[in-house]
Amino acid sequence: MRKLTLIPLAAALAVIFLSLAPSAGQSREQELRLLVPKILLAWGSLDIAKVEPYYAADSDFTYFDLTPMKYNNWAEYRAGVQKVFFEPNRSVSLKASDDLRVHLRGGLAWVTFTFGADLVSKQGAASHMDGRWTMVLEKRVKGWIVVHEHVSLPLPSS
Repeated sequence: MRKLTLIPLAAALAVIFLSLAPSAGQSREQELRLLVPKILLAWGSLDIAKVEPYYAADSDFTYFDLTPMKYNNWAEYRAGVQKVFFEPNRSVSLKASDDLRVHLRGGLAWVTFTFGADLVSKQGAASHMDGRWTMVLEKRVKGWIVVHEHVSLPLPSS
């Protein structure tokens, strides 16, 4: 008789637990929401070695940044960013706005957000810019990795 009482109790507890547990999609979304600020911090370090683990080095992946228009692979991106973005600046602070969106499709995801960037050049000149960022990520054995991105600035207002 005691066994018959425990079975419905165990089933009820299982239903409660499953209804409270986040779905796989929700936990993957949360994983990506936590990853984006880490990527932005890596960029703010002005150290390409800290950025590199978040990006796929596959030879045929294109990355779009502010300048030049595109990099044909990670090797180009790595060298270009060092010269165009890191070398001229003493500090960079990147902050995602509160409009971060995560879209999941199987082992792929894309995140979109606007951001603010505060830069201080090596000469001490401070500047601010607002932009848009889209990252396409792929779930691999070691976790999510950026396989394509597009960073852009709005045209100046007239």
